[in-house]
Amino acid sequence: MLQALRKQASNWIIKILLGLLIMAFAIWGINDVFLGERDPAVAKVGGIKIPRSQHERALRDEMNRLRPIFGGRLNREAALRMGLADEVLNRLINRAAINLSIQDLGIAVTDEMVNKHIRTQKQFLDSQGRFDRNRFFRALAVANISEGYYVANLRERLATEQINQAITRNIPVPSVLVGAVTKFRSEQRTATTLLVPFEPLGKAREPRADELENYYKANKARFMAPEFKDLTFIHLDPDVLAKEISVPEKQIKTAYEERKEEFTRPARRKIAQVVFKTKGDAEAVSAAVKAGKSLAQAAKEKDKTLRVVKLGWVEGKDLFSELTKPVFALKKGDTSAPLKTAAGWHVVTVEDLEKRIEKPFSEVRNALRQNIARSQAIEDISRSVTDLEDNLAGGASIRSTASKLNVKAHRVTIDGRGRGQSGKAIKSLPKGSDFLRTVSVTQEGETSQLGETQGDGFYILIVDKVIAPALKPLDQVRDLAKLLWKAERQSKATAKRAKGILGRIKKGDKLADIAKAERLEIKKSPPFTRLTHEVESGIPGALAEKLSALKSGEAAMAESEKGYVVGVLTSISPAVGKQKSDIRKASVEEIRNGMASDLLDQLVDAFRKRTSITTYPDIMKDRI
Repeated sequence: MLQALRKQASNWIIKILLGLLIMAFAIWGINDVFLGERDPAVAKVGGIKIPRSQHERALRDEMNRLRPIFGGRLNREAALRMGLADEVLNRLINRAAINLSIQDLGIAVTDEMVNKHIRTQKQFLDSQGRFDRNRFFRALAVANISEGYYVANLRERLATEQINQAITRNIPVPSVLVGAVTKFRSEQRTATTLLVPFEPLGKAREPRADELENYYKANKARFMAPEFKDLTFIHLDPDVLAKEISVPEKQIKTAYEERKEEFTRPARRKIAQVVFKTKGDAEAVSAAVKAGKSLAQAAKEKDKTLRVVKLGWVEGKDLFSELTKPVFALKKGDTSAPLKTAAGWHVVTVEDLEKRIEKPFSEVRNALRQNIARSQAIEDISRSVTDLEDNLAGGASIRSTASKLNVKAHRVTIDGRGRGQSGKAIKSLPKGSDFLRTVSVTQEGETSQLGETQGDGFYILIVDKVIAPALKPLDQVRDLAKLLWKAERQSKATAKRAKGILGRIKKGDKLADIAKAERLEIKKSPPFTRLTHEVESGIPGALAEKLSALKSGEAAMAESEKGYVVGVLTSISPAVGKQKSDIRKASVEEIRNGMASDLLDQLVDAFRKRTSITTYPDIMKDRI
């Protein structure tokens, strides 16, 4: 075809057509001419375009965040039915409106502010508390974001925080509202209770075959095997790889010499001292100590205002240079002659001492070898991570990539708690809760992002198969079914007895008489509020909630771990002192936070009204 065009290039009509085609490429771009716009906008806020890819990424992140709440079974279709796509788009529009207003308000975030924030984040610091660029870039790699993307988002967040602080700082809280909330929350109550205990399960009769069968069918949810996932994962663990690394003896000895200070504890002295303005006073006190008096006694006799300062354990570097040699020449219990420094004349007593201790090479050799091997393993892993990502990006499978990199590809079947189908925990999983969280949000056939484990390791996984929850056969859960049947029967019998007691109280019978007849123990609670935990009050939370709505003398009942508790409300009084003060402070903070949230919502709404917002639902639907 190109040859044919060359032959016809002399034709003036062809030249015009080619010219128009070139102009089209120049104006619209070759990709758009043939493919259409690659990343169309789903919305525009003023001059800010929200591309479809940004919305897709935000929707995916939100689904991953919510998946554990839905037991790992939140798919795209369910998310769309919930209106999650529209909610995510609304957030992106709010963010764009805020960014436009930030520019209009002249709020600036300097490079220095961004740099300082990054360098103070704990996740980017090494064991010495210093910023580690390798940790920073590893974290970006794990999150699958570029440095520019991270910095841009951080700059936006820092600017937004300036607005948040300006709006929410020192919000006045109405005293009338605080008073009403504090009164409600701090109101103290006391109650008299008695426990109707569950009967021991051993006393319950065995269920008949038909009773057990009916119970099993009516409570299938209790006998379901959880969802399992067959998965393959690569775990780059520096502790495992370090065992395979050979470290030359010469390298270990060199490391020992370079780090000798780490294995040496300098000589130390535990000292007390008195500092004088004149040499004469110092000589008098020093002589008195040598004559048998204590440093404190001699100083006090010289001048009642003088005090002995105990410096505790010190090294030579902690003292004035003029003091180091003479003080460290003293024996335990010795007191120095007057010693001159810029601070005055010192008389020093050595209360205790420790000699210099240096650990020999033989004692620290193994630890040094492990440390060197682990550092080498971390470097090797950093290179392996790059190769791993390149191979997977090229379309290779996890198994073939593992074989190529000479690392093990593990295959396991686990549930959401990291247990196998036998019910026992799988011990070979990467350390940390992040791995199981990743398993829960990764769907069948999907490969996860690269994740970081505890101890500078990395993992990546693919879910080969999802095994849906299934009902276990009755024969497999017969013992459990019997136990649950007995417990339910026991609970119903205990509840019936407790209801009978509650009915007698409501008819006017005294709790003490009932307790005596039923052979139950009465307990009196300490004062409790609506915020008091049941550990402190001794009253189950469900019962305390009911009692908080009753009048003095009224009764209620609720289930607890040991049985059913029947309680009679005996008093209601306002709280006083520190307890009331603490509740008031907490209420003020909670109300202020609520008001701040409302103000920020109003501010964002105002920002949106100041600019034009256009959405393109058809573009979003095309992708969905």
